[in-house]
Amino acid sequence: MTQYWHQFFDLGQSVLPLIAGEHHLGLVVLSFAIALLGAYTSLLTLVRANSYRNPLYRHGWLLVSAVIAGLTVWNMHFIGMLAFKIPLAIEHQLGLTIISVVPAVLANWYALGTQLKLTPQYVPSLSKSLFAGAVLGVGIGGMHYIGMAAMQFNGVLLYHVGWFLTSIVVALTLGVIAMLTYRNLARYEQRSSIDRFASRLLPATVIAVAISGMHYTAMTAARFYGIVEAHGSHVHSNWLAYVIGFAAVIAAVVAVVGTKVDKRLYLQTKSQREAKQIIHHLATQDALTGLANRQQLLEHLEQLPVQFYALVVFDLDKFKALNNTYGASYGDMLLRQVGERLNKLNLFCARTGGNEFVLVLPCPHEQNVSLSQNTTLARIKEIQAQLEAPYQLGHFTHLCTVSIGITRFQAGGEPDVILGEASLALAQAKLNHHHSGIEIFRSELAEQAAKRIALESDLRHAMNQQQLQLFLQGQVDPQGKLVGAEGLLRWQHPQRGFISPAEFIPLAEDTGLIIPIGRWVIEQACAILKQWQLSSNTETLTLAINVSGRQFQQPDFVDNLSRQIKQAGINPQRLKLEVTESLMLHDVELVAEKMKALTKLGVHFAIDDFGTGYSSLSYLAELPFETLKIDISFVRDMLTQPSMASIVKAIVQLAESLNLTTVAEGVETPEQAAYLKQLGCHALQGYLFSRPAPSAAFDEALHIH
Repeated sequence: MTQYWHQFFDLGQSVLPLIAGEHHLGLVVLSFAIALLGAYTSLLTLVRANSYRNPLYRHGWLLVSAVIAGLTVWNMHFIGMLAFKIPLAIEHQLGLTIISVVPAVLANWYALGTQLKLTPQYVPSLSKSLFAGAVLGVGIGGMHYIGMAAMQFNGVLLYHVGWFLTSIVVALTLGVIAMLTYRNLARYEQRSSIDRFASRLLPATVIAVAISGMHYTAMTAARFYGIVEAHGSHVHSNWLAYVIGFAAVIAAVVAVVGTKVDKRLYLQTKSQREAKQIIHHLATQDALTGLANRQQLLEHLEQLPVQFYALVVFDLDKFKALNNTYGASYGDMLLRQVGERLNKLNLFCARTGGNEFVLVLPCPHEQNVSLSQNTTLARIKEIQAQLEAPYQLGHFTHLCTVSIGITRFQAGGEPDVILGEASLALAQAKLNHHHSGIEIFRSELAEQAAKRIALESDLRHAMNQQQLQLFLQGQVDPQGKLVGAEGLLRWQHPQRGFISPAEFIPLAEDTGLIIPIGRWVIEQACAILKQWQLSSNTETLTLAINVSGRQFQQPDFVDNLSRQIKQAGINPQRLKLEVTESLMLHDVELVAEKMKALTKLGVHFAIDDFGTGYSSLSYLAELPFETLKIDISFVRDMLTQPSMASIVKAIVQLAESLNLTTVAEGVETPEQAAYLKQLGCHALQGYLFSRPAPSAAFDEALHIH
C-alpha cells in the first residue's frame, strides 16, 4: 500500500528537480467562461427534460444535459491545461484522455436526474440533493485526475497531500452547494423570465466555480519533477485554446437553439393536443349541464364490459310550458339543476338533447332475470323520485315530473338500436301516462314503430298520388230537410284499402303532415261550395270541415284561408270550420283574434265533440262560436244510460241559453232522432240519414247537374 502512496503523493521521495509552471491569465478566464456557459446550457436542457412526461423524451433530454455538462468539465480542464505553461515536453495519452470524460458525464447524469420533477410541485429531498452534490463533486474530481494521469513527459507527477485533499473538499462542497442552489431556485421556473434566468444562472455559476476551483486547486497540488528541456515546453499556441473555446461556444449555442426549437415544437404539440382535447370535450360533452352528450353516450355503450345493463331514457314533462311561460333562461336553469342531481348518482349520465337525458345502470343478479328487473326498476323509481323533488328556479319553486323509458341489454349490442328501444319505451310512457310514467321496452313497440314509419311514408305518397278523398255526410233539420254536410277525410290505400282516420290523422298531427293535408281539404271544400253555388238545390247548403289545432295555429292561417275563399269565389257564410276544445289550451287571445277575423269575413265556427275534452264554459261566451256538436259517444248511449241522456239534454239547453245551434252526430235509429227532436236539437247527422260518400256521389244523389 505504501508503494501506491509513493507513486501518487509527494512524500519527498523524488530525486528529480521540481519544475515550476505558471498560468496564462487570459486562458484561465476563458476556461471559467466555458465552464459557466456549459453549466448554464446543461441546466437549460434539463428544463426540457422536465417539460416531458414521456419517459423516452425525459431521459433523452437528461442524457443530452449530462453530456453537455460532462463535456463542459472536460473542455474546461483541457483549456485550463493549455493555460498552464511549464518547460517540459508533455503529451496526452489518447485513451485516458477520452475516458476521463466518462466520470463527469455519469456524475452529471445522476446529479441532474435527481432534480427531474416527477410532478409539477415535486421538490427532491434534502438528503437526495446532498448526495447528488457529492456525486457531482466526485465526478468533477475523477475527470480531472484521470485527465492528469493521461499526461506523459520525461519525469514524474506527484501531488501535495494537503492541496489534494483541499481540491476534493472544494469539489464536494461546491457540488453540494450547486445542487442545493438549483433545488431551492427551481420553483422560480414558472415565474417571470428574469426569475427563470436567475434560477439557472446562480447554480450554473456555483457549478462553474466548483469545476474551476477544483481544477486550479488540484493544479496547485500537482508537483512536476523532471529535467528541464531546452526545446521542451507545455506552452501551446494560444489560438488552439481560443479555437476550443469558440467550438465550445458554438456547441452551447447549438444546444440553446436546439432547446428553443424543441420548446417551440413541444408547445405546438402541446397546443395541438390541448386543442384536440378541447375539441373532443366539446364534441362529447353537453355545454349546458356538463354531462356527456349523445356522441359520448354511443362511445360509452360500445366500450362497456360484458354484462347486462339498463338504459334509461327520460325527459321532463311539460318542459315546453316552462320555457314558454318564463323564458328559455329558466328552462336552462332547470336543466342545469337536473344535471347536478344526476352527477351525484355515480352513474354514467348523458343529455342527448332538449330535455332528454340518459342513464346507464348495471343490472345486478344477472342469473335471476326477474329479481334483476325488480331490483333495477326499484332503483330507477328512486332516481325518478329524486328528480321530481322541487327545484328552486330564481324566485319560485318549480315542480316537474319525469317520464321514463327503459330497455335491458347486454354489452356488445348496437348502441343506436339500444338507444332506440329505450326511446320507444319513453314514447309509450308519455302516451299511456302523460306524466311520471315508466315503460319497459317490448318487441311490440318496435313493430308498432316500424308500422308507423311505413304508414308515414305511405301517407306522404298518398298526398302526391291523390289517394286522399273528401267524403260528405249530410246534415238534416228536425223535418228531415238537408241543410248541409260535413267533409270527412278518407284514405284509399292501394294495398290496405280504406284506412281509418283515427289511425292516420294523429300521425299527420305528429309529423306536421296535417298542415298540407288541411290546406288540401280547404281547397276541396271551396271547390265543392263553388259547384253547389251553381244549383238552386244546393246553393243554401253549409259545408263543415275539420281544422286541426296545429293548422289553426299557423301564423298565416287566416291569410291563406281568406285568399283561398277569394280565389274560389265562394260565399264564406256557407263554410263552417269545426275545431276541438283542445284548441283552447293554446293562446286563447290569439285564437280569439283569428276567429274574429274570419267571422268578420263571414266564416262560421263550430265546436266539435263538445264535452269530451277540455271543457270550459268561459270560452263559449268569449269566442264567436255558432254551433255545438254533440259527440257520438253521448248520442249512442243516451237511450240506455240516463246519465248520457242528461248530458245531451244539458248541452242542448246550454246552447239555447247562449243562442248557439246544435248538431248531433252518430244518429243511427229513429228513436234517437225522435229524442233529439224532442230536446230541440237543430240538426242531425248519422247513418240513419246518409252514409259518408264521395262528393260526386253526394251531388248525384241530390241531382246536381
